[in-house]
Amino acid sequence: MVKCCSAIGCASRCLPNSKLKGLTFHVFPTDENIKRKWVLAMKRLDVNAAGIWEPKKGDVLCSRHFKKTDFDRSAPNIKLKPGVIPSIFDSPSHLQEHSYSVTDSPKKLKHKLDHVISELEDTKKSLRNVLDREKRFQKSLRKTIRELKDQCLISQETANRLEAFCWEYCQESIERDYIS
Repeated sequence: MVKCCSAIGCASRCLPNSKLKGLTFHVFPTDENIKRKWVLAMKRLDVNAAGIWEPKKGDVLCSRHFKKTDFDRSAPNIKLKPGVIPSIFDSPSHLQEHSYSVTDSPKKLKHKLDHVISELEDTKKSLRNVLDREKRFQKSLRKTIRELKDQCLISQETANRLEAFCWEYCQESIERDYIS
């Protein structure tokens, strides 16, 4: 199976003539701390898992994402110097616009997520309160319509029309103000 560079927007593939073109491919470090730095430098999200992308065993980065000074060229095989972090990434503009790349630290992202969750909970409470008020309003309106009908101040037909109108108005009001 042909290995492809894991960087967003990079089309480099490990083919038989890649080395002749000066293109090398490097597996992710086994040291978890350095591997994490590589992943953060890539600014890549895993949209399926809603988090930061994690490399799998066979995933690689090509030499285009490292500076020339990051390589040890003294041995016959070109390899990366210990502890280097990839630093050259050109994410496509359409990915930058939509924030598919990570620009904040995981701690900052967690803080933002907590804030959004808190706002969502507040909004849910507010919506529940509004819906409860609407129900009380409907009950009160129905009771008033019933009393008017019982006292023969309105006809059964008028009572039915008022109930239907009140129900439609309340539904439209809820949909317009709180659902859309």
